[in-house]
Amino acid sequence: MWDRIRNADRQALAWATIALAIIFFVTLNALSNTVLTSTRLDLTEDRLFTLSDGTRDVLSSLEEPIDLRFYYSERFDEIGPNIARHSDRVRELLDEYERLSDGKVRIEIFDPLPFSTEEDLAVSDGLQGLPFDQSGARAYFGVSGTNSTDDLDAIGYLAPERAPFLEYDLTRLISNLAEPEKPVVALMTDLPFQGTQFDNFTPWLVVDNLRQFFDVKFLDKDATALPEDTEVLVIAGAHTIKDEMLYAMDQFAVNGGQVLAFADPFAESMALLGPTAGQLPPPGVAQAAIEPLLNAWGVTVARGEFVANLDDSVRVGFPNPETGQQVAVDYVAWLTLQGDRFAKTDAVTAQLQRIVVSTSGAFMSAEDAETKLEPLIFTTPTSDLMSAFEVSQQPNPIALLDRFEPQDTVYNLAARLVGKIKSAFPDGPPEKVLEAMEDEAAAEALRAAHKNTAETDASIILVGDVDMLANQNWAQVQDVAGEQVAVPTANNADFFINAIDNLRGNQGLLGLRGRGFSIRPFEVIEEMRSEANNKFRDKEQELLASIAEMDQTIERLQREEQTTGVILTSEQQVEIDNFRLEMLDSRRELRDVQRSLREDVESLERRVRVFNIWAVPLLIAVLAIFLAIVRRIRRSRYHRTVLH
Repeated sequence: MWDRIRNADRQALAWATIALAIIFFVTLNALSNTVLTSTRLDLTEDRLFTLSDGTRDVLSSLEEPIDLRFYYSERFDEIGPNIARHSDRVRELLDEYERLSDGKVRIEIFDPLPFSTEEDLAVSDGLQGLPFDQSGARAYFGVSGTNSTDDLDAIGYLAPERAPFLEYDLTRLISNLAEPEKPVVALMTDLPFQGTQFDNFTPWLVVDNLRQFFDVKFLDKDATALPEDTEVLVIAGAHTIKDEMLYAMDQFAVNGGQVLAFADPFAESMALLGPTAGQLPPPGVAQAAIEPLLNAWGVTVARGEFVANLDDSVRVGFPNPETGQQVAVDYVAWLTLQGDRFAKTDAVTAQLQRIVVSTSGAFMSAEDAETKLEPLIFTTPTSDLMSAFEVSQQPNPIALLDRFEPQDTVYNLAARLVGKIKSAFPDGPPEKVLEAMEDEAAAEALRAAHKNTAETDASIILVGDVDMLANQNWAQVQDVAGEQVAVPTANNADFFINAIDNLRGNQGLLGLRGRGFSIRPFEVIEEMRSEANNKFRDKEQELLASIAEMDQTIERLQREEQTTGVILTSEQQVEIDNFRLEMLDSRRELRDVQRSLREDVESLERRVRVFNIWAVPLLIAVLAIFLAIVRRIRRSRYHRTVLH
């Protein structure tokens, strides 16, 4: 009888527990939908779902209302959960913007049905409708915005592929509408920034990014003066600069103008101009063009030399010249820089995660410099300066690696110039400039306005590689539902625009660029791969040298037979046969080394994947079993106590 009562009590307690759990769950949901609507817990390492300080600054600085229209065709839900989840994220983020802006950002939501007034509005706002079915109906997923003066800007399609950059895209849209007058950036270059006839004059992606924030004015190579409204001067791979323009640049910088200068020893991107462009300019030409300015600023460059580095080198496939066999080799001219290769205390590079450069130059302070360089991007000590002539024609990564000798030196690939600079024209304006004056009075006024020393600290950033701006080094263009969407693979463009924004004093978007771009490599795998590759490289070189030596010996003996007419002795023939057998053994060993490398790495990758997939579920299962056993033991002890 007592057992039945105890069992009934336990059943009642169980049902009561379930009822309380249901009540708690319902209450929690009700609270989350009312009181806790703006409360979120972001557990990602980089806080990707928490609005950045940059966004908060942009929203808090709004002086006039910004009206945003969010267009989302509910028909997208039929495609799959991917776009639906992304649209939910957009709505949540827009609600957060509205809340943090104190009503300055006003949101409207539309479902533009085919042939409706909402669809007409979406089209007039610049949205890109995507074909949905055979009827010709289109679906829309984008955001447009207007300010108090009816300026219009839009994100034509919110591609799910750009989900990590959603906050940046939306904040950029609001920032552009808040400051419709774009500052002027004067850009001088000989590189195909604006495209070539071979790509239908499609501008580089970085130019599109730049035009979102700035009024970009490309300077003709024959230009002799800067536009009067120039805020930032960018010198990016200019091979020839007239004396008049060089003087204009000099005085612009001395008078406190903002300068972003690239001093690249060899611009590989010149090859994009095609065969009609003739021979590539020799290495060091772009450096020589601005060297008078650099020297006056207390900066030196190793003209025509690039920074080679082993730690950050890009691994490429290359046919071995001895065997013709494709081998993996570290191309020390191409570098992928991550983590501690950036100055984390500087706003320009603090949020960057990955930069790709090719044949980058380096900057050093002159011995008598009154200025100093503050590193922004730099290498590890396993670096060397090598001649760019070695890579300017037909580069051989294997030969380059053989000649590579680390100097235990850290090189600055990008740096900020600090201090008061001097003019490169200490004697005043050059004669060519004076001769171009309308009259003697104008010439005298120019002489009087000349400055030899800056009154304020310089506002200059120097970069050693202009190829970092080329598409192939930082972005992939993907076709998404018929639309071309650029997905960044590195932070090169972020660094470029950050530098310009920082020079002109705009800090709002600095912390956002690079945000959402996250790399999570398997560090153990990468370390093992690096060690195995180093071991493989040494063994490979040893075997290749042995094969080459034996091949030369065989060739020498056979050549002696042909030139002298003397038939090889049986001993010499046996020697040749033995060499050939040794060569076969060496080639077999080389293949074994390669296979062993691949198998070791693949085995580790499999183990890591299995661990990641099964470790957590197994841990939970073990914990559940443990708790069940503990509960059973306690229950058993309780029963024994009650019965006795």
